[in-house]
Amino acid sequence: MRCLITFVLILLLVKFGFAQGNDKGLTDSVSRQMQLYKAQKEAPSLFVHFDKNIYTNNETAWFTGYLTNANVSAMENHRVLSLALIRNADSAIIKQQKFLMGKGLSFGDMVLPDSMQAGNYHFMATTNRVSKGVPDVVFIQQITIKTNLQPAFNANVKLLEAGIAGQKPSQLVVSVTTKDSRFLPKPVDIQYQYGKLSKLAKTNASGELLLSLDEQVNLPDPNLYLKLKYGKDSSYLNMNMPVTRRHAIIRFYPEGGNMVTGLPGRVAWEAKDQQGAVLSVKAVLFKDQEVVDTVETNKYGIGKFMLAPEKGKTYALKLIHSGFADSAYLLPPAQDQGLVLFMRNGAVKDTLVLVLKNNLPNQRLWIRIHNFRETFTYASVQIHGPYNGFKIPMTAIPAGLNTITISDTLDRPYAERLFFAHYNPTRKIGITAAQNVYNQRQKLNLNLQLTGADSIAIVSVACVQANRMADKQSTDIESYTLLGRELSQVPVSEGRGIENLDFMEDLLLVRGWSRYSWQDLWKARAPDTGKVYDDTDLSIKIDKVKKPVQLGMLKGKSVVLLTTAANGEYHFKLDELLLESGKKMHILNTTADLAIRKNDPYERFNKGYLKLVPLEPQVVPSTVQNNRVLALKDNETAIRLKEVVINSKKDNGFFGRGPSGSNACGDYVCSYNILNCPNHFGDFGNTQPIPGHTYQSRGGPVRYQACEVTEENKKMIPLDGIYTQREFYKNDYADLQEPAFVSTLYWNHGILIDAKGRQISFYTGDITGKFRLIVQGISNKGLLYGDYTFEVKGK
Repeated sequence: MRCLITFVLILLLVKFGFAQGNDKGLTDSVSRQMQLYKAQKEAPSLFVHFDKNIYTNNETAWFTGYLTNANVSAMENHRVLSLALIRNADSAIIKQQKFLMGKGLSFGDMVLPDSMQAGNYHFMATTNRVSKGVPDVVFIQQITIKTNLQPAFNANVKLLEAGIAGQKPSQLVVSVTTKDSRFLPKPVDIQYQYGKLSKLAKTNASGELLLSLDEQVNLPDPNLYLKLKYGKDSSYLNMNMPVTRRHAIIRFYPEGGNMVTGLPGRVAWEAKDQQGAVLSVKAVLFKDQEVVDTVETNKYGIGKFMLAPEKGKTYALKLIHSGFADSAYLLPPAQDQGLVLFMRNGAVKDTLVLVLKNNLPNQRLWIRIHNFRETFTYASVQIHGPYNGFKIPMTAIPAGLNTITISDTLDRPYAERLFFAHYNPTRKIGITAAQNVYNQRQKLNLNLQLTGADSIAIVSVACVQANRMADKQSTDIESYTLLGRELSQVPVSEGRGIENLDFMEDLLLVRGWSRYSWQDLWKARAPDTGKVYDDTDLSIKIDKVKKPVQLGMLKGKSVVLLTTAANGEYHFKLDELLLESGKKMHILNTTADLAIRKNDPYERFNKGYLKLVPLEPQVVPSTVQNNRVLALKDNETAIRLKEVVINSKKDNGFFGRGPSGSNACGDYVCSYNILNCPNHFGDFGNTQPIPGHTYQSRGGPVRYQACEVTEENKKMIPLDGIYTQREFYKNDYADLQEPAFVSTLYWNHGILIDAKGRQISFYTGDITGKFRLIVQGISNKGLLYGDYTFEVKGK
């Protein structure tokens, strides 16, 4: 359905914050309310660039935190970045640490626990700015944990027969064997959950458990989840249960907000299933019982069509698909009188082209361009006739998401539309190399060059194995800050959605602000803007004392003396808690009868955030029917030797080995006898150094001095320090005997790039296949992203 419109273009030239012909104070009242709303809602945006999103247990996650959309004074208030690692299955906090933040940047790393089970997790990042238990900023990064060890036992779940709702149940079998496919000597405990059903069971003598499950209809998550436990070892499985009749969720989005009788307008529609997965479907458009058109959604589940609704007629879509229980969906009723907005493009480069179709009497309307925090353009226009066209320059409009609202003289809205100003998907940083294919352990030289108007930038760079980056879990600083943070449930696109014009146009038709609304704006009041921030300082309290007490604090190998207040309290300053990454900090309780309690607000806050910060609704998770699918392939891991205990009274001297792990001072020796080896930080084969023994180091042989404390000493109270940045160790892999199975070849943060560009160098390892280099950060003009893919071939 098409109509040819001839209209006169009226050029609106209005400066920022200036209202033409404003004789009723409308600009002042709405703008003042927006300022209150801004003070209440506005906060910087936090984005954290992680080196990858698929890890193994015991790997190191490298990251850079960026605060954007904040002025200098606001940035200075964010001094600590808190990072929590959380398991999706039960919201258990696996690990949490704090890192120094300054000038809106935080550089850090977290060693993932060796005991982590394979599965889905997420990082939750916040800062020290917390008011009434609610963080000013929060960032969630979904990750997957694979294991570099084969599971302790083999487990799988299999569908034997699909059921039919209300008639017969689905039949499944869970099978568990040893790693070499033999029967286990004892039964395996299995906890399984499907919808509202949750039960405990055991395998039989053959290592099997038969399940008969009746279909639960209309489940938001029709997955069966199983936890298998045998001795100290556990595994998790899940699979999609059969659904007899799926339900489609169809939503309609008339452009501008409403359909008006007799006025042709564009109607967007979106199709999803109950789990939020997008649906590519076809449908027939009906006017009462008459077929009007055949329409369809694209691969993002979004479609659009033109419609001029007739008075007294009912319009509906009927899906051409027998697999859905519901197939007919009514469109919203048309208004008898009103205005229809048509925007040529929602992704606007420099000029917004707008057509207003109406059946109103000639009158004056107001056009406001805003982002719910500020009004950038506010002008009155006189409409004449049914079609009025406008061209609005984007000179005074900031880049990114904005809203245009058309209202009457009483500020009652007729139509509203989201658009993206100054849309320019051209990448602002270029990455060049001499070749795209490299050998194992070969040096790479890459050039980074600013390609736009940017003259200086600060970026972080990661080069990782390509299969350690899952697209459905990937985001970048530009897409997240400009789209993902502001809109709800942005569908996963091919590549970067912000660079796909068709994707952007569809998205802007069916999405609105997730963080702002007119209802909340008008509720904003001046008293609400005075935020009081919670105390986030680490403190200790000695019970039952009435005078100051002197304590020692061990930081690494140095001891600092502290004196409490008369009531036994001591509040740590930030500088006192700064600690080198990987090192440990303790309070020395030299008096046995002192009862010292530690208060770390971040531990309490992180638990509270689990309820306040819901995860973005996820499409049904990937099926894990076999516990071996989350184990790395043999060609991606070094051979891991079984742990052997050797009892001998003879000291092996130079090659003597201490207990596993690092000691209370944070010192360790890698399997190549290197003290605090940066290339094996957190490796499972590390041992504690033995006092008096000589080890290799980056500076040559060194004789290790004693660490005076042990973890078992009850007079040592561990403290969680605030970690400073650690440099990524760049290895040239010159020692051919040392395996180089590393999935992160290169990481660097805080790289300054000016107009001359910057060169980076590193070496490939032993893993072959595709690798991706990702660069992202901030510049004097905005946000930057770039990537480069190359291949490593075997010799």
